[in-house]
Amino acid sequence: MIRAVRRTSGRTGRFLLDALAWREPDRQYALVAWSLLSGAVWLGVCLVTQPVWTELTLVCCYLVGVLAAVCAIDARYGIIPNSLVVALVIGQILHAFLTGQGEGLLQRSYEAMLVFAAACLFRTAYRWLRGYDGLGFGDVKFATAGVLWIGIEGVPGLLLVAVLSAVASQLILKAEGHDLDGKQAISFGPHLAIGIWLIWIADPLQFG
Repeated sequence: MIRAVRRTSGRTGRFLLDALAWREPDRQYALVAWSLLSGAVWLGVCLVTQPVWTELTLVCCYLVGVLAAVCAIDARYGIIPNSLVVALVIGQILHAFLTGQGEGLLQRSYEAMLVFAAACLFRTAYRWLRGYDGLGFGDVKFATAGVLWIGIEGVPGLLLVAVLSAVASQLILKAEGHDLDGKQAISFGPHLAIGIWLIWIADPLQFG
């Protein structure tokens, strides 16, 4: 367990350093990495004015840590480990009960199931129409877990940020001379992660 955490932390650190410094092989995720960092800095400024800044700081560090790990692993290996999806779910459950928002968590759970069903339907229809998957099942599970943090009202913003981020990554690859086509698979997890992060920190209810 300790070895797995250490390995994940090492991969995450290397990913962030390479992406922030515009280095291969993670140059295309520079926008993702800088968005994670910028959001963390912005939160740091906001949290000092909050009466419960200690609890909120722990929550923010936990969330950005899990999201950064998803970015690193999906970018390098094209998978989102179930352990990180579970960590995202558990983190929000603990956060909800520690802050007395258990009832809201039940509503978020219903919303997450709705999003899961809609994403599975989209995935099935896309494969039937195009003959190949347009969205990985790991992405579906990850986005579903993210709904527990941002609610169903945050889903449109999540999708908008994720798509724009993915387009930016593709443009970077294109500018560097990579041949791209419509069937080329991309790791969508980092873009979903930055969508979850930015929508969550933009929620005025989080920080007054």
